[in-house]
Amino acid sequence: MASDDDTDGEVTLGQGLKYGLGLLAIGVVVFVILTLMEDSGRGGRVHWLIALLYYIGGKWTAAGLFWLGGLVFLALGVRTHLRDRA
Repeated sequence: MASDDDTDGEVTLGQGLKYGLGLLAIGVVVFVILTLMEDSGRGGRVHWLIALLYYIGGKWTAAGLFWLGGLVFLALGVRTHLRDRA
């Protein structure tokens, strides 16, 4: 199996699954953390980029960026896999 850094700029199926599912999971964690922070009323500390996205569009925007990235990686991995099979 090829390692992550020896492909020619293409996302393999394994990379797409790994990075895609990882970003989807991070998005779920961000969403849950922001929900818990909203419900507590005390606030809390998060990374500045997540805070910026939260102030722009709320927890859906902050988590949605990770979900979108995850879906892109999944799609790239599946596309490369299907193209290589043909």
